[in-house]
Amino acid sequence: MKAARFGMIAVAPLVATIALAADAPRTIAIRGARVVTVSGPVIEKGTIVLSGGKIAAVGADAAVPAGAEVIDGTGKTVYPGLINGLTTLGLTEISSVPGSVDTTETGDINPQARAWLAVQPHSELIPIARANGTTVVLTAPLGGLVSGQSALLRLAGSTPEALTVKQPVAMHMVYPTGRPSFSLARLFEEPELKTFEERLKDRRQNQEKDLRRLGNLIEDARALGQRRGANVPSDVDLAEEALGAVARGELPVVMRADAEDEIRGAVRFAGEHRLNLIIAGGLEAWRCADLLKDKDVPVLLSVDRLPRRESDRYDAAFTNPSALHRAGVRFAIVSDDAADIRNLPYEAAMARAYGLPAEVALRAITLSPAEIFGVADRMGALAVGRDADVFVATGDIMDTRTQVTHVFVDGVAQSLETRHTRLFREFKDRP
Repeated sequence: MKAARFGMIAVAPLVATIALAADAPRTIAIRGARVVTVSGPVIEKGTIVLSGGKIAAVGADAAVPAGAEVIDGTGKTVYPGLINGLTTLGLTEISSVPGSVDTTETGDINPQARAWLAVQPHSELIPIARANGTTVVLTAPLGGLVSGQSALLRLAGSTPEALTVKQPVAMHMVYPTGRPSFSLARLFEEPELKTFEERLKDRRQNQEKDLRRLGNLIEDARALGQRRGANVPSDVDLAEEALGAVARGELPVVMRADAEDEIRGAVRFAGEHRLNLIIAGGLEAWRCADLLKDKDVPVLLSVDRLPRRESDRYDAAFTNPSALHRAGVRFAIVSDDAADIRNLPYEAAMARAYGLPAEVALRAITLSPAEIFGVADRMGALAVGRDADVFVATGDIMDTRTQVTHVFVDGVAQSLETRHTRLFREFKDRP
């Protein structure tokens, strides 16, 4: 028995070493491809070297290290991994099945909620998103006035900790509209006969009440921080603790607002309470682009949407990005869901078809979200020293005919097998 036990002790380190070697990033060179750096000029026939989880070299004359695995990139295009700046990936599996949805906590105020703790790393939607070039997403909670904190996730890993690149990234809030929330009980209540003006007045009063409530929470958190700084004993309040970083300006606020008046209200509210603001949604951002530019407020846009007003043109949402670009507003294009992340490049393509320059459209799903969330030194472009999140495609990624042939996350090749490919083979080969 002693001999067997000693034998297992001797073998265990060897097995662990082999496992680590298998998972370690190898040196990979993609040679002869069209390299779209995003942060610099396109290299029509270049080489990119991935080593140690980083981009080790990129250029027309980049040398291929001895022993590197070489991928022939002739006729193909290399891109930095796409970044989806607003999703619920890992928190939602099937939206119509409540048991698979964990986006929203009970109550209106949940600044202490942390999205990365609830992420399901084995979601079927992760490989589907990754297979079309998306390597990083912002996963954020939903609901209430204060939804909680988001995290940047890299789409490779078997635990929430392995997936998480940065946390917290932002505090997510919803600009109050004053509209009453839907409930089944309201359907059976005796309807109140009110004029339009009375309903509008009620809505404005409710909105003002919610804004005061939200403002008081932020100021209470700021006061708590000041007391702590003065070594004044204070009770622990998780909500106030979480809002402390927001009140100090250390953590940005992503505030969901679509209508022009809501966006203007959000900018005004952020100014009054000294918040670092990012607008999410921004359906009518084009109507107040000058304000967003003046206050340097970035916007997270979903392009494939319907107009808000009957008087708007059918393409109001499609031309929104080009209008913001002309005004000099910083923005990123996002899917704002989980199931359609694979369509992120086609959201950018829609904006491109309606006036957004091609290079800006690509930047809106790569480097721009990286800049907005403070990780541009790590991702979003093909440059030496950045993380080796890279994919290879047969052509323009914003063309639906293009196929992704290779995906690397942290320099490690990822399988392109998904639930979709498995089902395709299963039904294709049925007798």
